[in-house]
Amino acid sequence: MSQEDPRSILADGEAKLAAGDLAGALQAFERAVAAAPRSAVARSKLGLAYVHTQRWDDAAAEFTRAIQLDPTYAPAYSNLGNVYRERGQVDQAIAHYQKAVSMDPDYWIAHQNLGVAYKQQGRVGEAVREFKLATRLSLRSPGAGEGGPARTGGRRVGCLGSGGMMLVGLLGLGFLRR
Repeated sequence: MSQEDPRSILADGEAKLAAGDLAGALQAFERAVAAAPRSAVARSKLGLAYVHTQRWDDAAAEFTRAIQLDPTYAPAYSNLGNVYRERGQVDQAIAHYQKAVSMDPDYWIAHQNLGVAYKQQGRVGEAVREFKLATRLSLRSPGAGEGGPARTGGRRVGCLGSGGMMLVGLLGLGFLRR
């Protein structure tokens, strides 16, 4: 039996996730973790599949494992923050978004998420600052959030893709109008 290439398995999972095949994506990301159990990226992708299937505890566990494997991996912190925000634990979400930003100050998705969380807490000025920064950074980082490398080394592989970010952006704009 030949060893599968984790990168090709991840690409397969991403394609299935983009096509709405959640079961197929979940299976692919589980295979990626089996092929590379010490990969923070594979763990984070599996966590994203769990998010899409609303398996919050499983998602949180995978993002936590990704952080344990690579404590500098910003997408895992941001994704774990999303789980906390979904559970209504906004303070914990903010702490994780701030950690993601401290790991990668140019990670626009974490700034966007931080803006949404600040708005949820009524911290409108801070939310606006983060939304503006996220917009500026996203314009400088083509491909960020697409699952492809946004800078050397592919540090952002494993983050919420552009469809999810469009939704987050729209939510952020909706919050600001309230």
